[in-house]
Amino acid sequence: MRKLGLLALLCFLLTQLKAQNGVVFKIKYLPGHNYQTSVNMSMKLNVNLNGDTAFISKLKSQGITAPVNANLAIGINGNIKTGASGADNTFPLNMDYKVVNLTVNANGKDVPIPPKATEKDIKIMGHITQDGKIKIDSAEGKKINDTTEKKIQQMMDMIQKQIQFPDRPLKPGDTFTQSAPTNIPISGDNNIQLNGGITYKLLSMSGGKAYFDMVPNFGMSFKIRTMGISVTGTGTGKMVYSIKDNFPLSKDGSFNMRIKVTSDQLNVDGTAVITSNYSCTIN
Repeated sequence: MRKLGLLALLCFLLTQLKAQNGVVFKIKYLPGHNYQTSVNMSMKLNVNLNGDTAFISKLKSQGITAPVNANLAIGINGNIKTGASGADNTFPLNMDYKVVNLTVNANGKDVPIPPKATEKDIKIMGHITQDGKIKIDSAEGKKINDTTEKKIQQMMDMIQKQIQFPDRPLKPGDTFTQSAPTNIPISGDNNIQLNGGITYKLLSMSGGKAYFDMVPNFGMSFKIRTMGISVTGTGTGKMVYSIKDNFPLSKDGSFNMRIKVTSDQLNVDGTAVITSNYSCTIN
């Protein structure tokens, strides 16, 4: 009994020492693992419309009257499976994602959703390079062309860069801010300009997990022909990170946004509240 007590005390002291010295965090996929993910997001939107009288009348004839109150919910399940590591320290990666829920309601009326939106699996095959990055090889079992590969690769790069921890060790109470200005080409010379950042604060470490607070700030602007779109917002959130697996196990957040759209026919001024929940089981 005394030996067990001494062992428990030693484990406690080692845990405390590790927390005091800090931990270097890094997100990376490990070979021979299965990552089962679930993402759920809901949005409540309130929008006022004004502009060209004839255009507003046309919207009314289609049942769109101001203010527009809309609710959207979407759920996505995904699985990422990694294979064994090769002699060159690279390993295969297969991704399978599916939209399992999609509902839209505007001014109390359900918006019909095409069945195909929740029927299709998105399957992507690739590998993890020597420097830990995802490299896309094929999609839907077919080799992809250069344009498609570039778009998918951009998306993968953005996903991997969502959380970039500093190279220094972090201990409870430490904070860091990740800024992520990004230009995303959409068509022609038009780009989506993303500006934002998330401030993370490490609250505690226990049981092989690290607990963070998150404060995001977000800005997005782009043009489509004569239409200018601007979205800004801020919010709060929490993240649980597995130290052993080098991967986040859960992220929950709430986000308040302001939306502005200007054009020669229609101006939109609205607000939105977005809540999101992400969870990941690793084995």
